Formats: sequence, structure tokens, C-alpha cells
Amino acid sequence: MKSSNKLFKRETNNNSEILIRILIAGLFLSMLLCNRLLIAQDLSNYVRIGGSINLSDNFYSSSGIDRRQPANVARGIFRTTITIYDQIQLPFELYISTQERKFQQPFNQFGVSPRISDWLTLHAGYFSSRISDYTFGDLRLLGGGVELTPGNFKLKVLYGKSRTATESNGLQYFPGAYKQNVYAASIGYGNESVAYFTINLFHAKDDSNSIKRDSLTINPAENLVGSLRFGLQIIEELNLQSEIALSAYSGNLSAEKLSDFNFPEFFFTPNTSSRFDGAVRLQINFKPSNFWSLRFNGQWIGPGFTSLGYSLMPNDLMEFSLSPSVKLLNNKLSLRAQAGIRYNNLRNNRLATSSRFTGSLSANWQISQLFGFDFSYNNNQIKSKHTNDTLKLSNVFNSVMISPRFLFEALGGMNNLNFNYSYQNSLDKNIISSQSSNNKTHTFGIIHSLSLPTTWSLTTSLLLNKSNTSYASTQVVSISENVGRRFFENKLSVSLGTGINFIKTTVNDSQIFFNLNSNYSLDKFGSIGFTLSNNNYRADSELTKTYNELYGSLQYNISF
Repeated sequence: MKSSNKLFKRETNNNSEILIRILIAGLFLSMLLCNRLLIAQDLSNYVRIGGSINLSDNFYSSSGIDRRQPANVARGIFRTTITIYDQIQLPFELYISTQERKFQQPFNQFGVSPRISDWLTLHAGYFSSRISDYTFGDLRLLGGGVELTPGNFKLKVLYGKSRTATESNGLQYFPGAYKQNVYAASIGYGNESVAYFTINLFHAKDDSNSIKRDSLTINPAENLVGSLRFGLQIIEELNLQSEIALSAYSGNLSAEKLSDFNFPEFFFTPNTSSRFDGAVRLQINFKPSNFWSLRFNGQWIGPGFTSLGYSLMPNDLMEFSLSPSVKLLNNKLSLRAQAGIRYNNLRNNRLATSSRFTGSLSANWQISQLFGFDFSYNNNQIKSKHTNDTLKLSNVFNSVMISPRFLFEALGGMNNLNFNYSYQNSLDKNIISSQSSNNKTHTFGIIHSLSLPTTWSLTTSLLLNKSNTSYASTQVVSISENVGRRFFENKLSVSLGTGINFIKTTVNDSQIFFNLNSNYSLDKFGSIGFTLSNNNYRADSELTKTYNELYGSLQYNISF
């Protein structure tokens, strides 16, 4: 009986994949047919259809190791915009795949965001939008919304589901995820190049009944964030932008409510798990000429500040940075620098305070048409003033990159020659962990490319990487060659690449790789592409595995 159930599930999955592939092909043909019918009926003066379609079928196989991805996945991405009377724009997005991922968001998504004239946009289905830096920005919603921008007036209202419910899984150490409903709104006035302000609101709440709750399940949460964002062009050379925000967050909706607070439950319900905090950001830009500029950034985020409108937002920090830039020698030399510092433990409720310093300097010098030079330096430091010497933290990371480049004619074509050298080190000054944490890495590379009038192109590269840690030394030598050419009046482009890596640690391993890329243009009917790559790893000992991997993809793209 169990085997028959497994067979039924396998047949059901295969049938689902076949149906999805048929649906992808059907939608593709329908969009092209609609476009041709509109043209045939001479409606193009009133209704226009434009967009793009991307279809792909990918396969993967491996031997010697477990599969790193599904054996076969078909995907379809459809984007189209219908324009009516040059006033109403109806953009559609559709994502279809034979593989579905239910954590956070399903992969198969459909959304439409019609733009009516130049001041009204509507959202339905899956869509993305942004309110401000501290409220809502990088989540994709399933729901609806409206954006109004008549003149200097701005209004935005969004509502939807930001996360789907997923049951906990003890075997995978996954605590579960509740369905999360959110709404966000923003109202403001002004011109961002002169002066403006917006008042922003964001609210998120978990549906505590959307999954089964047990000892492994996380608690449902609620979050409310409000902010004032504004900016001002003080003089032509100087402007500032700022945002001030307050947040309320409850880490457990089942906690006892606070009767002392009379707050509308539609906005927020305070309880014993609630915390309240604020954040502020300031940016000042000074550009007195086209040859130099100076930018200052500062922000303070309280340790209790939380915004679920971003997938990951740090808190408990105060940071400042200064970024000057200058152009010299008739704009041939460009210099940029940045220096910043960050602190945490703003309310002294941690065992120790950590500080971070980041600094960088980059230079780009185009000395002549034939010779250029790039340089960059980065320094990052983190320190923790713990009372216990063994827990003190003091790490320094440095990196330097030097890259001269040459452009010249030789060997019957145009040549690009690049030399790259980089050095990285990580220093741990802790008296205990420093003996095992320090490491140094040297990387040297040469890349030469030759483009011939016959449309042949050749790229040769040599890379040497040497890394030393307290326990091991690793050296990698990589040699590769890539050959390409265009055929049939440049409609077909083909490139073939191969290379080998020699990996030396306590043993000597090797890796041979191969790749094929091709693309054929069908003019107004789009293009067809095919890629194939092979990765063969040979291990010299039983500590590592010998394996082989094969990737392939067939793609079709069209814009209309």
C-alpha cells in the first residue's frame, strides 16, 4: 500500500509538471496572438501591448555527491504592459515554476500594477513597494494597494500578506512561521529636489491560528512603526534628508494585556511583552562643484526598535560616516574615501560595548587611452571592551587591491591586458583566540583578451591564490581559456570555455571544468539560448570526495 501511495504521488508530481509546462506554452502563445490581433485590427493607436517573456528548462545531474539542486526545473516569467490611450498602463507579472517553495513566499506568483495617467498606480496580487528606510521596504506582498502622486501631493496605501504559514519541523530545526498580515500608509507633500515631508505608518501582525502551536513553535508577534521623513535643499550646493521613527513591538501576542494603555486594537495592543523605542537618520550632501563633494551620514537606532517591514534590520547602534570624493587631472583621476564608526550598547544593558570602524580609499586613474590604473584599500576593525580578558574582542581586517590595465592593438586585433594583485589579512588580538584566528591571503591574476575583426574572441586567464591560516596552508592555481565567435551575420554567438584548478593543501586535488554558451537571435521573434557546464573534481585522499556535476539550461527570451 505504501509503495502504491508513493507511485501515486510521483505520478501526480509528473502530471503537475506537464500541466505547468503546457500552461507556460499556452500563455506564451496567447500573449503573442493578442499582440498580433491588435496590430491586425489597427488598434495600436489606442491599445499597445509590450513586455517580455522568459522561458527556461533546466536539468542537473551529479555522481559521487548528493544532488545540490532538483534534477529538472521549468520556469516561466511573463511581464507585459497594456497601454490604453497613452493614459492607462496595466503592467502584469507572472512567475510559474515546476518547483514550489512555501517558506516565506511561494515561487509561483502573479501580480498586476496598473498605472493610470502619470499620478495613479494600483497594485493587485503579488507586488513590491517602498515606504521609507525605517518602516517598510524590501518585502513582497500578496494583496492590493494604491499610490497617488498628483503634483506635489503623495499618498500610498498598501495591504496584504507578507508571509505564508509554515508548520514547524523538529527534524530540520525549523520553529515554524505564522501567516503575517500587514498594512502600510504614507502621506506627504513637496518636491524632493526642493523640500518635502511624508508621514509613514506600518503595521504587521501574525495570525496566531495559522499554524499548530507546540513547545517548538515561536510566539506570534505584532509590530507598529510610525515615522516622519523630510528633506530640504538649503542652498544649491547643500541639502539634507532625515527620518525620525518610533516603533512598538510585542514578541508574544498571548502575553497579558496592559490595561493602563487605551490604544485602538486595530493599530496595536500593548501587553507585558511589548517594547517601545525610536530611531533617527540624517544625511547631509555638500557638492560645491563637479570636481569634489562631501557626504555625511549618521543614524541612531534604539535597542528596542523593530521593523518587520524589512527582512533584516539591525538595532542598538549609533554610527557616523564621512565620504569625500574628488576628481583631478581633467577628470582622469578619481579619488573616493569613506570613514565611519559604529557603537552599540546604547543604554548600557549589555555586558560590553562593541565599536566598529570602517575605512576605504579607492583611486581610478586613466593615464591615457592605452593605460589605466585602479587601486583600493579597505580597513575594518571591531573591538569589544569586556572586563574579562579572554572575552575581549579586537579584530582587524585589511585588504589591498592593485590593478594596472592596458589596451593596445596587436596580433591582428584589439587586446585587453589586466594584472590584478590583492592582499587580505585578518588579525585577532585576543590573547586566547589569536593563536588560531589569524590568516593571510595573496591573490595574483593575469587576464588577456583578444577581439578579432573576424568575430573570433579569445580570453586567457591565470590565477594564483595562496592562503595561510594558523592550521593550514592552501594554494590554488587556475588556468582557463575561453573561445567565442559569432556566425550567420552575428545572429548566432557561441563560446566554449575550459580550465583546470590545481588545489594543494596537505594533499593535491584537481578540478576540471567545461562550459558551453550559445544564443541564436530570431530577430523580432526573440532568441534561443543553450548552456551546458561540467564540473569534475578529483580528490587525492579519502578525506574529500571525487565527484562530477553536469548543468544544462534551454532558454527562450522575447521582448515585444
